[in-house]
This record gives sequence, C-alpha cells and structure tokens, in this order.
Amino acid sequence: MDKARRIALIVLKEVNEDQKYANISLKEHINRAKLDERDAAFATQLVYGTLENQGVIDRVLRQFAKMSRVNPWVKNILRMGCYQILYLDRVPDSAACNESVKLCQMFGFAPLKGFINGVLRNISRKKDSLRILKETPTDLKSLSSLYGFPLWLVEMWAKEYGIEATRKIVKSSVGSSWTTIRINRRKTSRDEIIERLKKQGAEVKKGLYFDNALRVKGIGNIQSNPLYQQGLFTVQSESSMLACHILNPKPGEYILDACSAPGGKAIYLAELMNMEGKIYAFDNHDHRVGLINKNRERMNAAIVHSRVQDGTKFNPEFEENMDRVLLDVPCSGWGVIHKKPDIKLRISKEDLSSLCQLQWDILENSSRYLKYGGMLVYSTCTINPYENNKLVERFIKEHPEFVLEGFDKELPDGLKSFVIQDGMIQLLPNKEGLDGFFIARLRRAKKR
Repeated sequence: MDKARRIALIVLKEVNEDQKYANISLKEHINRAKLDERDAAFATQLVYGTLENQGVIDRVLRQFAKMSRVNPWVKNILRMGCYQILYLDRVPDSAACNESVKLCQMFGFAPLKGFINGVLRNISRKKDSLRILKETPTDLKSLSSLYGFPLWLVEMWAKEYGIEATRKIVKSSVGSSWTTIRINRRKTSRDEIIERLKKQGAEVKKGLYFDNALRVKGIGNIQSNPLYQQGLFTVQSESSMLACHILNPKPGEYILDACSAPGGKAIYLAELMNMEGKIYAFDNHDHRVGLINKNRERMNAAIVHSRVQDGTKFNPEFEENMDRVLLDVPCSGWGVIHKKPDIKLRISKEDLSSLCQLQWDILENSSRYLKYGGMLVYSTCTINPYENNKLVERFIKEHPEFVLEGFDKELPDGLKSFVIQDGMIQLLPNKEGLDGFFIARLRRAKKR
C-alpha cells in the first residue's frame, strides 16, 4: 500500500495547493506509477475520502497542532493519516501513523517525523472523545464549518431551498459510495447484468426512477470491467438520463448535443431514437471529442457524429437545422460534490459571473440552430439558481419566440415534487444517490 499512499499524497497536494482536479490528477499518477487495481482503488479511496471529510479533518488537526505554520506536504500527510484513523476501520491506527511517518521521510521531511507521529497518535488516543465527531450542527455557520462549505454558499441555499433542505444537501456531500450505471438494452437485459455483476462480487440495487438504471458498489475500476468494455453498460446518473427523456427525441430526427463530452447523453439519445436519425455531438477540444468517439464505439451508437465545435461560436451550417437541441452546459457542479469533493475547494463568488456569461453565450448561440417549432433542453449539474432558472427566465424575456413547455408525461412520479414551475425542474442531491440537476424545456414558436 506504500505506493498507493505516495500517489494519494501527491494528488492531495496538487488538489489542495495547485488547484488541480482530483480525477485528472489521480488518473495521471495512477497510470504513471502503473498501480495494480488494488492499489489504485486504495489511492482513490484515500484521496476522495480525505477531500470529502476535509472540513472535519482540518478542525480536528487544529485541536492538536498549529496548522497555519505547517508545510503543505506535511499538512496533507496529516490530513490523510487523520482520515485513516477517523474513518477507515480496516486500517489499524498504528499503520496509519507508521505509514505517515514513512511518507514524511520519503518526501524529505525527516526532522518532522516526531511531530507527525505525535499528532496522529494523540488523535488516535482521543478520537472517541472528540466532540466534533458527535456534533450536530445547530445553525448555518456550524453546518458550513463541519462540512467544509463557504458560509455564503450555505446561506444562499438556505434562502433558496430552506434550512432543512440545505442540511440534506450538505450532508449528501459525504459518504456516498454507490455508482449509477445505465444498461445498454440493445445488447443485454437488466436481470443479466445484475446476475453477472453479483458474480463479480459487486453489490447491486435497482435504480431509483428508471428500469434501465442500476446502483452498484464494490465493482472496482469500472472502466476496466469487461462488461463495461463490451458496451453492456455505461456510467450515467439518473438525473442525466432524465434530461434525455425530457428532450424526448424521436426516430429520424436531427439532434444537437452541443456540450457533449464524454458523450453519455448523446449515446442515450441514440438508443431512445432506436438508432434512427442523426445526432451531432459537439465539444470544444480534440481530447474531449476523442472521449465521445471512444464511448460511441464502445456502445455501438453509429448515428452519433462528433466534431470539435466551440459552443459559443456560431456555425451557419447548422442554422435552424435541428429538431431538438440539448445543452448540458459547463457549470459550478454544486449538485455533484458527492462525486467530486474537490469542487468545494474551488467555490468562488468571483468565478460565478464569468461562468454564467459562458452559459448565456452557449444558450444564445446554440438556440439559433433550432428549427422553428423545435425543442431545446437546457441543463446543468448544479443547484445555483443564477446558473439555472434565473438564466433561463432572462433568456425567455429577451427571446420571446421561446416558451417553457411542461414535461409531466416524461417525469417519474417520484420526481414531480422537484418541479419549480411548468417546464423547469430542480433536483436536489440526496443520500440515496440522486445528483443535483436543473432541467428546463423550451419550445421555439413556429414562424407565423
């Protein structure tokens, strides 16, 4: 496990100090170190577990050391060691301490061995009496502190969704280990996939809302799973699947997925269309379009046609040419923090205005590709109203030829309470595995 801890430490330092993305950094270092599946899984658990619980971990560490003076490498060694002591029952506390000391030596901080050993052993001795681990937040300030969210963000959610819903949102950001997959019904059945995954030792539950969704854990590296590689299933949340159902594509139509990578929605749209019609899958970088191509081939979705195309730049080739347009725009990602805990480290008020401007530019530009009478779905994986309903309301005001259209027929019964007005739904993340997601459906009125 030494290799796994070394890689995890490097990634934590890059995420915390250099603002790198955890998933990208992990993949890069795991591949470079050629970790086997067991070590890769442990390194991943150390990174995501530490990041998920960093609010609590940092508060615990501050009780035992003056962390403001600690070198970034040493700080992340302590964080990772503390995570193992507080949350990983399968790792003995002595091993967490000893391996942290070894990391200290390995990374050139041998004089601080005693400091690291002392802090972690002290935490190990006193962990059962730490009040913070038993703390129930009584107000928004303690809620934000305990879970590592900026206070202004928690206050904004409370104002928008209420205090109780905000508690659930914040609590949903930790402890989720289930991954949602979508079955490729053109190649297999739900029962067959359940049986084969269970034979591999995975835990499997049915999806919450869709018959072709499953929730799995204990599956290891999904991308190396032979069932995944054969295109029998893909990773896709039920919130993401819902956006495709709300677009409601029909066989033979021309569809645009303007922010498509890695291609999951475009491929599902192709399945819903019985592989009849044409789907254009745009993204603005070669390597991201490469991901679309890879998944298209794996899932055998021949009607998906990818190309490098900036969503903010108008291409007259497609003007008023599409029956339906899907815009799953870049966003703050506040609805999927349970999957990407490093998002918490990058939340900034200052970034929101430029992000909203990007979303606006993509929406304005891509709406020009839609035929009169056609349908547009705008979606995000965030729970920020300024990226969601407020932006769509502004768009409709400035473009009166677009009107909201309800989607009651496409909506599973269990999600109807999330509708905020006819034609808009705001899903909130929860412990059951639902991603926070916003979806709006607009119709472009026919020319008179």
